[in-house]
Amino acid sequence: MHELSLVQSMMTIILEERDRHGLGKLTRVKVKNGALAGAVTDALTFAWEALTPGSELEGVELLVEDVPLRVRCGACGVEFEPEDRHYMPCPSCGEFLGHTVLAGKELFIESLEAE
Repeated sequence: MHELSLVQSMMTIILEERDRHGLGKLTRVKVKNGALAGAVTDALTFAWEALTPGSELEGVELLVEDVPLRVRCGACGVEFEPEDRHYMPCPSCGEFLGHTVLAGKELFIESLEAE
């Protein structure tokens, strides 16, 4: 489960950002997880719950927002959210190759909330 190493890296970044911005006690961390990012939201949450007790982030709430895949058709330019991320026929023209990914690849810390 690579989510453990992802969460360990996120924890390091979160603490560095907290210190850099002089924040007080953190209360909430918001993360965006795209459909193509390769991370499972439940596994991220599990890893957070396993790694934060006893750390400086103990008790901090993790909110993970799932970002759906959104593409632009390479043929007609229509933007859509495909049902299948492997076979993506355009609902307008039927083209299934050459689409540009607009959303769904992201995996990042969106915000930190502190007291």
